[in-house]
Amino acid sequence: MTAFSNHKGMKNMINNKKKVELLAPAGDFSCFMAAMNAGADAVYLGGSKFGARAYANNFTQEEIIEALKIAHLFGKRIYLTVNTLVKEKELSELVPYIQPLYDAGLDGVIIQDLGVFEILKKHFPGLELHASTQMTITGIHGARFLKNLGACRIVPARELSLEELKDIKNETGLEIETFIHGAMCYGYSGQCLLSSILGGRSGNRGRCAGPCRLPYKNAKGDTIYPLSLKDMYTLPLVPKLIEAGIDSFKIEGRMKSPEYVAGVTAMYRKYIDLYLANPYKSYKVSAVDEAILRGLYIRSDTCTGYYTQHNHKSMVTLKEPGYSGCSEEVLQNIRNQYLNTKKNLPIHGSIRVMQNEPAKLTLYYQDISVSVTGDMVSAAMNRPLLEEDICNKVCKLGDTHFQMDKLTVETDQVSFMPVKALNELRRQACLALEETILEPFHKRSVSNEQPVYKLTNFPMSEKVEQSQKALYVLVSTYEQFKTVLENTEREQMQGIYVSSDLLLEHNAEQIIQQMQKYSYIKYYLAMPCIVRKRSYPHLEKLAKYLNQSLFAGVLIRNIETFQWLQETGYNGEYIADYSVYAWNQETLKLYETLFHRTTLPVELNKKEINSLGNIEANEMLVYGRLPLMYSANCIRKTLERCENRTDTKPAIFYLTDRYQNRFPILQNCLHCYNILYNTVPMSLHSQLKTLLSYNCEVYRIEFTLENEIETKEILAFYFDAFTSYEKGRDCSTEFPYQQFTNGHYKRGVE
Repeated sequence: MTAFSNHKGMKNMINNKKKVELLAPAGDFSCFMAAMNAGADAVYLGGSKFGARAYANNFTQEEIIEALKIAHLFGKRIYLTVNTLVKEKELSELVPYIQPLYDAGLDGVIIQDLGVFEILKKHFPGLELHASTQMTITGIHGARFLKNLGACRIVPARELSLEELKDIKNETGLEIETFIHGAMCYGYSGQCLLSSILGGRSGNRGRCAGPCRLPYKNAKGDTIYPLSLKDMYTLPLVPKLIEAGIDSFKIEGRMKSPEYVAGVTAMYRKYIDLYLANPYKSYKVSAVDEAILRGLYIRSDTCTGYYTQHNHKSMVTLKEPGYSGCSEEVLQNIRNQYLNTKKNLPIHGSIRVMQNEPAKLTLYYQDISVSVTGDMVSAAMNRPLLEEDICNKVCKLGDTHFQMDKLTVETDQVSFMPVKALNELRRQACLALEETILEPFHKRSVSNEQPVYKLTNFPMSEKVEQSQKALYVLVSTYEQFKTVLENTEREQMQGIYVSSDLLLEHNAEQIIQQMQKYSYIKYYLAMPCIVRKRSYPHLEKLAKYLNQSLFAGVLIRNIETFQWLQETGYNGEYIADYSVYAWNQETLKLYETLFHRTTLPVELNKKEINSLGNIEANEMLVYGRLPLMYSANCIRKTLERCENRTDTKPAIFYLTDRYQNRFPILQNCLHCYNILYNTVPMSLHSQLKTLLSYNCEVYRIEFTLENEIETKEILAFYFDAFTSYEKGRDCSTEFPYQQFTNGHYKRGVE
């Protein structure tokens, strides 16, 4: 058989993108079909690897390829979640995993790991790279960094306001994708180690156990749920979200049922279309629709998220979170309308069956046409094929994705061809039409050889000699700063990271005088952990100090700050903190072009750290109270009142879990975020002798909540241990505290 196709209009059909994309979740194939039937413009889903929902059913390779075919036939798109941090030993699996999906027309990939980003950019030209919300993009500068790297779309932090989202859109022109419905994390995504440190199930690996949903006790002993946010519901905000320039409306729920996916998608489809059809018409959500949507597996209650408020106790459940029920009638209606039905593309056709000619069938879809010729038509020996017979056979499109709305039959009424041959003609025509529609979506590899990512064998860097290794200290309070300076000898202290908040909240001149007094020390400014638009004026103040050559460099906690400094022309040293993740050699290769040193991750174990290779200029945290969560919501404001403190004395609040562990929570009122710390500090003093054999330049002690006595004792111990091991003898001093953790150095995360 021979097929002919007409591509006229195909390009226009693909590029005719809707003003607003409705993006639905799919945890399995039934959820994917539910989303398609309910009106989603695109679906995001995870495969067998690298996805941030490790406990969802997820898709096989074959299922993703089938889903791509269905989606593209109906003019929809599919984005694959590769939104976890990837270990070095796993990188070799990445390219073979993506390759068949890329060839099948995968529309985009949602990424957290910058090493993964670089690999996919190199190997798969034309594949859209989307920056995941796990990258914690909080402003225009971080967005610009990702744009420069090659991202075409970002999923900013859920905590951003409409104003901040507008700024990103206007300043960068990037596509903006934001969550508009579903469960919400209490902490900034990508910067939460709560599940990781407490139970070894890392959110950065898609395995969060959800400890924020558990009960805690406050100072009064009341059992509450202060870390459990209400589910997001934004139907009333649809006009504002569209007007803000958001390109893609994302529904959360890859662990949810097909009924949830279909019901929520259909409701947002209805109201997005209502608004776009007439933006000037009064917009109102009906009480009936709101009740249906609120009843679809909502956790306790709803809020509109952070779009119009920075934080508020109305966003928190406080009472035990549990899913509300949904009437069986509503569920059955959803099943009947979206789950138990099959949507097909309307086509029409024409067939010519004439004696002594090959049969010819032409199918039309919109302005696309394909023609297929079949077997030679013979004269009828008995009963000829009538027009009705031909229609009955050709219009039975079975399990294809087409339905024949109209068929024109041309026949001489005296011809015959076997039913089998007629069926084959129909099958070949449907296949040709399908292939013609899908052809523009198929991508092509750069060469005939399938690209394979090979692990990089870094050239051995010059070994950092023992005498070149340094012990640095990070201080968060003036008390710690003063204690460190007054309790160290000249040869012991080589570097201090000074919290930027000290300069902003304390007497800056007093700090500068101390720095000048101890001028032999190398000082670095530790930039804020979270930077939002409200922090930009503070950054401008910090620029004044950075331009005075007081500091040798900066400690970077996020890409927002890094890009801002780049744009100001700052040319000091850039040190990446462990929150700027580097889990593999590919990321470290990128960071070598950006940073003077990179702090090794705190979630990798000894073996995984060794797998990163003999990279020079690394840094490692050996002591510090790990931050388990950063949040825009404020525990004290939720349970008591907002204090808005501007002094340097830490504002600490405590929560106690069901095992009687007491978690300190620091309120950073300057930048308006909370830090929930681990109950005990991490200390690798028992591993220090081994750690000093690593090719690291700097080993860091990090002081956060320690008072003067604690600071002095920890400092004395580590200086003694560091000096002892440096001189080849064992440390004889005992660690001053019994309660501490080794973090993930021994166990790591899954």
